[in-house]
Amino acid sequence: MKKTRDEELTLALQEARETEARWRGLAARLMELGDDAMDAQLLVAFRAAREEGVVPPDAGFFLVAHILTAMADEAIPEDPRVRRLARELDLMEREYGLGDGAWHDDETPPEEWEALCAEYEAACDEARATFFRAYGEEDMARLYLEDRACFHRRFESGRRFFHGLPMLPEHLH
Repeated sequence: MKKTRDEELTLALQEARETEARWRGLAARLMELGDDAMDAQLLVAFRAAREEGVVPPDAGFFLVAHILTAMADEAIPEDPRVRRLARELDLMEREYGLGDGAWHDDETPPEEWEALCAEYEAACDEARATFFRAYGEEDMARLYLEDRACFHRRFESGRRFFHGLPMLPEHLH
């Protein structure tokens, strides 16, 4: 019986070493890539970790959502609707003499500005969801648009798997 346990332990350790070597090899190859290629490879690696169950489900969700959100945020300014609304906001803010990009405490923002901001934010959300879909993450896109609280809950749960609890304000630099 003891011999069987020793063999099982040896096989498990060997498998763990092989898995670690594969992941280290992938990490080394990622270091050699440019930013766009690295993002694509990270997405592949994060999806593999999620699908192989290397990390808990919410941690896998976080990995994929985090890299896709970063990639989407770089692409969103190229979306025609987002670009048009950003120009309209800039123009309206100049017309109102809003130089620093914020209304003063004693000023109430005009309703038309608030409506345009809401339309801009909705366009950004839709562009981000479209980006998620383009990369095969239909469920993530649906959660992002239809159940943002669930999206954020899963994202934060996964983030905490890697980073722990949020830092206290006195520990921030």
